Amino acid sequence: MEIKRRAFYNLLRMNWCKDPHTPAKKWQVEDYRSMDLRTLFQRLEACGLVMDKNSFVAYAENVDTPEELTTSLIENLEFDVSEGDRIYLLIFEIWRKLLPEKLCLSIFCDELDHQIYQYDVKEISSAESIQDVVAYLQKIMDENVDDGIKPTEIFSSIGAGCANDLESFLYDYIAEQIDSRNYAYSSELVEGFEPYLKGNKWIELLKARVLEFTDEEAAHDILRKIVLKAARERDLAFNLEVLSCIVQSGENGEFKKMVRKTVSLLKKEEDFRDLLSICRDYFCYLDQDQKERKIATILKLREQKSPHFDSNDPDLEKLLDIIK
Repeated sequence: MEIKRRAFYNLLRMNWCKDPHTPAKKWQVEDYRSMDLRTLFQRLEACGLVMDKNSFVAYAENVDTPEELTTSLIENLEFDVSEGDRIYLLIFEIWRKLLPEKLCLSIFCDELDHQIYQYDVKEISSAESIQDVVAYLQKIMDENVDDGIKPTEIFSSIGAGCANDLESFLYDYIAEQIDSRNYAYSSELVEGFEPYLKGNKWIELLKARVLEFTDEEAAHDILRKIVLKAARERDLAFNLEVLSCIVQSGENGEFKKMVRKTVSLLKKEEDFRDLLSICRDYFCYLDQDQKERKIATILKLREQKSPHFDSNDPDLEKLLDIIK
């Protein structure tokens, strides 16, 4: 039984929370964290497994994970896959509540998913908790590297056990710290996670942003390399992010080059508006009021446009003419 099973149900619940019409059975998307131990044991009994705290702990002494415990308890019983998963979710939560000292990878990944979700929905109390879990994430990975495991391997293993995209979360989290001017902390995060994301263009972009406040020349060197690499690829989301970074730190030539490379990737009206907004901000930062107003006018006139974007849209030529 893989730790991905817990991640699957975390993802199902997150999707269901966003859209209650998501196809799912009640037991698949319930908040097991909110249940007390009495309720959890009653649910297990209803499934045919009678236990209490003492017997559960006794069973758990011989295994290392809730996955192993579930297998040992039901392997000789006639449960279908669905019922087995239902029992697994109950055992998993009892383990999390009763045996915090037996922290295994699936339990940690579940906590990581929980904290990321709380952070994403802007739960007020999540600020300190997410910082703690990010620190613990790095600690776990560092310890595994010290034991001889390759950095990319341990990151991949933890990522496989999470419902969230770990790379995307770390980028968004560190970028937010930079935006909030937490430069020392964001610098520590980039330095700490870079070995686990070696060669990742997103972490390189964060490094450039962090260096902008301590070593502007080094930051621009990294940014120029990023622009050259991005120009050879066709990644719209990354190009828009690079352009956003160049607004306040890049050179004029880099910005124009990235815009020209990006326009051919536009497929949706939303993306074109994002590009227009970035260009407007760029000329605002340069105090080029005339160009800023021209782009602002284009944006205003496109408010009622359909979601589909036509590559022959005349406003695209207007934009390219403005940035010349």
